[in-house]
Amino acid sequence: MMRNSLLPILLIALQLPLCCTGFAFQLPKIQLPWEGGTTSTSSSTSNKKSPIKSNDKVVIFGATGGVGQLVTKKLSARDGKNYQLRIAARDAARAKETLGNDNIDVVELNLVGDSKATDAELQAAIEGATGVVVSVGTTAFPTKRWDGGNNPKAIDMEAVTRIANAASNVESVRRMVLLTSVGVSRTKQMPFLILNLFGVLDAKRAGEDAVKSAAGEAGFSYSIVRPGRLVGGPYTNLDLANLFKIEGGAENGVDVAGGDVLLGDCKRDACAEAVVQCLENKSCVDLEFSLVSNEDTALTNDGWSSAFTSM
Repeated sequence: MMRNSLLPILLIALQLPLCCTGFAFQLPKIQLPWEGGTTSTSSSTSNKKSPIKSNDKVVIFGATGGVGQLVTKKLSARDGKNYQLRIAARDAARAKETLGNDNIDVVELNLVGDSKATDAELQAAIEGATGVVVSVGTTAFPTKRWDGGNNPKAIDMEAVTRIANAASNVESVRRMVLLTSVGVSRTKQMPFLILNLFGVLDAKRAGEDAVKSAAGEAGFSYSIVRPGRLVGGPYTNLDLANLFKIEGGAENGVDVAGGDVLLGDCKRDACAEAVVQCLENKSCVDLEFSLVSNEDTALTNDGWSSAFTSM
């Protein structure tokens, strides 16, 4: 009798629900923290950062720029991928003419100035995409390209921040790639001290921070690509590499290093391949790296994987 009278007290103390049938007692299955309960969360997080796959939609901001054109062409030409490409451009007709591809969806919107797109319009442009590429920018020093408010602060900081925030509100986004520049964390050193006289590197660094913050909140993977001075066609900037049509070597070999540590030239085609690898390569998750060209042969997919894994 004493033993039976203690049973309710023991059950209350243990705070375990009890199912009884006659004198047979059955405790329900309790899922322990190290059992299957964490698998779905881990899998969900992994899937949220997974590479883009065949037939996925990719949105490209800055597709009419030198690197942006090459990124668009590379994604279009990927064998068997059939990516659905959407271009966000302030002049749809010019974008279609420049890219020469009628299969690309072009959304007309402006990122700067009085007619800049609303947050809702930016989000609508990204809706349904799994990959987002941001390859926008302007000249480091005041030129005609600054007309209409297209200065470093407006495009590299404010516009990039708004794109990142818009992407964080789109559930389908898994990967976001931002193209910036070497020197963003070395603004007190030459030659970056000169390059940053009008704040272009500070603005780019602020844009990077915004992308990383949005990725952290939304759970998608970010990649920050920091190339050296861009050389080789297509030429779109008003700089010496354009003036003298500097090609930068016959091969697309590259040196890749985590952080902001390299200095040198980077071929636009090699830079574009890095951007595409950031979208497609499973080893590229939440990385920021610098990139300069060398005279070696281009990296294979496995070579890129090794480079990403080593960071």
